[in-house]
Amino acid sequence: MRILVLSILTLVTAGSGLCSDVNFAAPLSAAKTKDGTVITFAVSAKTDVEVSVLNAKGEVVRHLAAGVLGGEKPPPEPLKPGLSQSLTWDGKDDFGKAVDGGPFKVRACAGIGVKFGRMIGEDPYTFGAIDSITTDQDGNLYITASSSECYQSAQILRVFNPEGKYLRTLIPFAADLKPESISGLATWNAATKTFSPKNYSSGNPTLYPFPGNIRLVSASKQTGLVMTAETTLWHMDLDGSNLKGPNAMWSPGAKLVNAGWNKPQLAVSPDGKYIYYSNVAGTQYEPKKFSDTNPAWPQGRVYRQDTSKPGSDPVKFYDLELPDWEKTKFWLPNAWNCRTAAYHIVTDAKGHVYICDLVNQEIVEVDADGKKVSATKVPWPEQVQVDQKTGNYYVFSRVTPLPNEGSPIKLLKIVGRGADAKIATELPLTMNVNRAGFGTCLGHMGEAPVLWIGAGTTLLCVKDDGAKLALIESAFKPAPDAQLDFGRIFVDSVHDEVYTNNAHKCLYRYDGKTGQGGLLKKNGKPFYGVDMAIGYDDSLYIRTGESHVGPLERFTRELEPLPFATGTNRLWEIYSRMGIGFCDKGLGAGPNGECYVSYMYDWNKYFVAGFGGDGKAIKGKYLDGKMKKPEPASWAGKLSADRWVTSAVVGPIPASSGGIAVDASGNIYVGMLVQPKTFTPEAGFEKDPAYNTWTGSIVKFPPSGGTVLGAVAADDPANAEGTKTVCGGNLTVVGALNVYPGVAPFSGGGYGGNSSCCVCRVPRFGVDRYGRIVYTNVTTCSATMIDNAGNKMLEFGAYGNFDSQYVSGAGPAGAGSPGDTAKSGKPVIGFPEFPLAWPSGAGSSDKYIYVNDTYNKRVLRADKTWKCEAACAIK
Repeated sequence: MRILVLSILTLVTAGSGLCSDVNFAAPLSAAKTKDGTVITFAVSAKTDVEVSVLNAKGEVVRHLAAGVLGGEKPPPEPLKPGLSQSLTWDGKDDFGKAVDGGPFKVRACAGIGVKFGRMIGEDPYTFGAIDSITTDQDGNLYITASSSECYQSAQILRVFNPEGKYLRTLIPFAADLKPESISGLATWNAATKTFSPKNYSSGNPTLYPFPGNIRLVSASKQTGLVMTAETTLWHMDLDGSNLKGPNAMWSPGAKLVNAGWNKPQLAVSPDGKYIYYSNVAGTQYEPKKFSDTNPAWPQGRVYRQDTSKPGSDPVKFYDLELPDWEKTKFWLPNAWNCRTAAYHIVTDAKGHVYICDLVNQEIVEVDADGKKVSATKVPWPEQVQVDQKTGNYYVFSRVTPLPNEGSPIKLLKIVGRGADAKIATELPLTMNVNRAGFGTCLGHMGEAPVLWIGAGTTLLCVKDDGAKLALIESAFKPAPDAQLDFGRIFVDSVHDEVYTNNAHKCLYRYDGKTGQGGLLKKNGKPFYGVDMAIGYDDSLYIRTGESHVGPLERFTRELEPLPFATGTNRLWEIYSRMGIGFCDKGLGAGPNGECYVSYMYDWNKYFVAGFGGDGKAIKGKYLDGKMKKPEPASWAGKLSADRWVTSAVVGPIPASSGGIAVDASGNIYVGMLVQPKTFTPEAGFEKDPAYNTWTGSIVKFPPSGGTVLGAVAADDPANAEGTKTVCGGNLTVVGALNVYPGVAPFSGGGYGGNSSCCVCRVPRFGVDRYGRIVYTNVTTCSATMIDNAGNKMLEFGAYGNFDSQYVSGAGPAGAGSPGDTAKSGKPVIGFPEFPLAWPSGAGSSDKYIYVNDTYNKRVLRADKTWKCEAACAIK
């Protein structure tokens, strides 16, 4: 059941929480003096402020200051402690150059907040490789999808109407469900009326305890959703609530023998009392004879489980009548074709069971008492669907015989049963069966039957008009080149352009104001890149290529090579791991053309290398002599010696690290899994294992760099000098100007990690021209902005799935349709104001904050607001 949550507290979704009522206690003034323009003002209470200089067009020419006044920590310079301020502008821009374009004004703003702006890049029809599909009595289509490129996954279940138009998302769960109906998945904060989901993995968004990809068995008003994951059963209401499971298909006492590659096929009786199982058998990897299969768990057997008897095991229901293999040899199951004699099964409204017999090549019909009713010859029946009205079979037939692993497929319509059956029409399909198979279900459009076929990220629709079968267009239309994964985010603050990466090889560019954009292309072809940074001079620093290894290069916004003084736009070859996406750790570009990149100097040993604005490597103080030299014949090996990376500007750093930014003063910010000893978890997350295991810090280093003692103990630099920040895990950060904790996720070992300690999933964060830092935490489902002293200025966001703030029918903004709710109607769910599910990165411009909403597969734009602001001319 759904309920309407009427309000979300401002503190959680949009407010800074600093002061509910603030104004200027002393007016803003700006007067020229011999030392520059002196700017004075005072605020009435503790609040954050922003001070800038504007030209005659209203454009910011100097980001002068920003920070919290009256906070726990003194504000960052040039602000001073206290509510009264006096600042001096030297007449120069952010880069120390004299400005023109006057007359100039000074603007001061206080009390930052945000309001919902828009979504960017969302597409309800692009959400992963299809795992399973089914329909309910009304013809509504249910689709699960999870996997995408390079071992990325996210369990998603979406519902579409009989024509294939998007309706809603059930997994992850919606924000408007009753708290008690999802108590096993999330905790409910009654004060803020928000959910805090449980997290299970630091590598991929995992909010459900499924032991593998979920697959649909059936959907009905009587039984809800019946699903499987590996060898467990799960049930859920049709609105995504009241998840029940896991229930083992067989109890340990049954001593099930079933090869792991045999994925059980399930069907449910119309009243939900019985669950039928096929493709369960004790087969061998490469059998040589029929008897190689365990006789206690034979192939060709269908089992039935009585759900009215909790804890009962499935029992023998029906055995196919297989030939004597010694007399008539037939194909044998193996680890590659993953199929047994009794493969796909379905049920009908009468409770009859239909079995795809891949040995006798027929559809066997069995009644609810386990008695054979009919057997209809069909060549290589891979899957079958039964029309409840006419009784017609729709059979997906293999073209290539077993035991071949794959095969083309054709769809057959069969009228009649047994000897009277005939193939009425057939349709070749331009798709192939693989070991995992594909999903099919029977629906209807009006009175006409339609077959839905899901394979990979493609959903086909075949209509039976009575005379023929034909592929037709449905309302299920993914946008061309739609973005499937949102792994990283990079913000061009000058042009309000948002770049994203799918954590693999594809880059995307969107207009932050309109949402228009998509796959980054050059000359009509994809421009491949794994990681990037936007330079202060509009240049793009991109780790290019289609692999986890590739060059770091500089380009114009038009993607033309932008050479350095060395004569080439190439800097160095970057070597990263491949795991959950490509494990590139971050790029940052500075105000003078310098850039920094994190990668491995040895296996799983990380550091930050630097390059000057001239394209030459910056000589760091650490790890000198530890770097591997490039192969002499490679392009990097042919570079002059002053361009070789031979030391670290920052390093070693923990392998669980990621995200780099450079502020207008040239300071370097590096994200890493370190927590200062003084760090305390956010309220409500003190005992949350995900928060406490995956949350790290953004560490600010001066241009001279720093190191982390204990990150690679064998390579700890001797007599490392500088401020020492003692952290957990026997780590000590040396040389840091500040450490800002709270950002996540950093994947690795421990809770939610994996056996290989994959460190591929790391956040991205932004540092704006004022030095303010914006970052996210996947466990709190929020984005936070702090000043450069570490005072919190703003936190917004609460858990919500794709339906929160999504306008049904608006379509993907990148395809040209409106994305603003004010322009295109009401959202499916109107709260929370800033819905986020596993936000993994953020960046900001002068007007907006952009959040990478990884699980919802989109970017959220929050528009900055102020409680009060003032402007005055410089006199």
